[in-house]
Amino acid sequence: MGLITELVRETAESVGQKVARDWPFLDAEDITQHVLLEACTRAYDYNAMEPDELWSFLTRKAVAYCARERNDYVYRTARYLYTPEEVRVLLAIAVESVGVVFDAPTEDGYVAAPDRGNICVSLWDLSQALDGIPDRWRRILMRRAECEGYDAEQRRKATAYGWKPLSESEQRTARRATERLAEVLNRVVNRAPGDHDGPGARKAISNARAQAITHEDRDGE
Repeated sequence: MGLITELVRETAESVGQKVARDWPFLDAEDITQHVLLEACTRAYDYNAMEPDELWSFLTRKAVAYCARERNDYVYRTARYLYTPEEVRVLLAIAVESVGVVFDAPTEDGYVAAPDRGNICVSLWDLSQALDGIPDRWRRILMRRAECEGYDAEQRRKATAYGWKPLSESEQRTARRATERLAEVLNRVVNRAPGDHDGPGARKAISNARAQAITHEDRDGE
């Protein structure tokens, strides 16, 4: 174990905060501590890195740690935890496959993302999760999902039929909404049989998910 520089420490903290947004069921502090411990075992190498190289290297280590933690959780519980990016992809596929409005989805209806390791989600669960976020956020997410993956020409045609791309403000809202949707979806799919959302619903591995719910709800209303 060696001494690391202040740059390594500060970069690790920044990486932990950023990666935790992509893996919200893990604590930013836990991610930071993991990469800091890794850095301390090879202090000379880490201290010698340029800032950009250090950021990229620590980010790779952090993402690998998060993936291992999720895999361990899935192995132990047989329950999956979705990242916001996975939820964004699956929502787009659901809208493309089923339509903007999920017409009374059944519990055995699924959509899958073959290019994402065949991750899948129940349309029923996804619909339930969408009902758990503010209406304005849901409308923005569905509008974005309508043309997800379209090229410029396809978007031009969609615009001619009334579709409107998200403004910068709406894009920021969409990022927050996707994070919340992933959080709600993980509660839905990980609750015990017969449970409802609310007290007693199963929590994911993070023990610090009390994030900025109140001010985000005000933004979304």
